[in-house]
Amino acid sequence: MEKTGFFEEAPGKRSMMRLCSFILMLTFIGINSIYFLNKEAIEMNFIILDLIMLLGIFVPKYLQKFAESGIIK
Repeated sequence: MEKTGFFEEAPGKRSMMRLCSFILMLTFIGINSIYFLNKEAIEMNFIILDLIMLLGIFVPKYLQKFAESGIIK
């Protein structure tokens, strides 16, 4: 049995969606780290930015799985 890698859907089949989600998650962590090192209070604009970034990380993968399930024809 061949092992599936972290950025693969199936053995040998690479997933660009997983790579993009990983890069966006690293960006999210970096921006939050820089922000909290330089600010004391959390602003509403930053909360909205975080929400948009988290949606950008997780929603596309969910929509891809939903589309591949065959429910939408």
